[in-house]
Amino acid sequence: MSRLNEAATVAMRDCLGLRSGEEVLILTNFENPDSFEISRALFDATKAMGGKPVIMVQESKTSVDYAENVVLKAMEAAPDIIISISSFKMGKDPYGVHVGYVGKDGQKYEHIFHRLMHGDRRIRGFWSPGVTKDTFERTVAVDYAEMRSIAGKLKEVLDSGESVRVTAPAGTDVTFSIKGREAKLDDGDMSAPGSGGNLPAGEAFISPANGTAEGVICFDGTMDLITSSPIPEVPVRVVFKDGFVTEVTGDTTAAKLLEVIKLGEMKAREIGNAEMERNARNLGEMGIGINYAARMVGNMLEDEKVGKTVHFAIGMNYDNDAKAFIHQDCLVKEPSVWVDGRQIMKDGNILL
Repeated sequence: MSRLNEAATVAMRDCLGLRSGEEVLILTNFENPDSFEISRALFDATKAMGGKPVIMVQESKTSVDYAENVVLKAMEAAPDIIISISSFKMGKDPYGVHVGYVGKDGQKYEHIFHRLMHGDRRIRGFWSPGVTKDTFERTVAVDYAEMRSIAGKLKEVLDSGESVRVTAPAGTDVTFSIKGREAKLDDGDMSAPGSGGNLPAGEAFISPANGTAEGVICFDGTMDLITSSPIPEVPVRVVFKDGFVTEVTGDTTAAKLLEVIKLGEMKAREIGNAEMERNARNLGEMGIGINYAARMVGNMLEDEKVGKTVHFAIGMNYDNDAKAFIHQDCLVKEPSVWVDGRQIMKDGNILL
């Protein structure tokens, strides 16, 4: 068995817990040269385990593009598992953005995928934007028992915490509240309906309470700029006040980040949504990387999982109360993290 086929089998068996007879929709495109080969390996692994796979190919979509209607209709059929092996994103849902879906939980969702997974808890799956064969082969077949143990300890601390402070050598010093928030885990366990995450997996993450971030984050690791993921030569300094970005300084990478923020604002103005426009500057996430097979390669899918890093996202959050067109993850190296005054990370090393 090749390394790619082994990783695909691990993904379907150990992460998704595929059962015989289950329907699997694999969404991909051709722009990333490795996407279709990985999708085919997942297709073959699904068939070998008795599943019913289907591959759909659409043009590459970014975070501000809409998915093709037939793709959304295929999702609406609610297969047991939906997998996205796309260059960037699976694409937004126009009905969800303009009208919205109401899940069985009574919450409103702006994508049929999110309603089926989180609102109805009918499907499960994973998404791997921009994944390469090297990343998939190297970081998917890992020790998930160890990863889940670390993730569980982080979740316990974050769930019971109220305040967070993060510092780092490049100049980061930011505080925010997590009171009332619940940490989410991307630990490779996607076996239950309603569960999903990235492959490669490897992070514990939480949404800062809206309007609470104060201070400075200096990004010195990989930055998501929609169509590129550079590692800045000069740290990008971002100032937050009352939860929102007020200043972005640095070199050309800083200017490009500001362009992405302004693009998110413009897309929201085009549909007359002031809340989404404002949230293009929101601090939407803090994540802690815990996949020690991952390396910083200039691909955010892998890089945000790198051990000894944290990442923050500018834009929408995952608690469904700060919607935006963008969600731009950016890394901080060698962070120190305190929760309610208790240090849980020192120079990137987890202390739990």
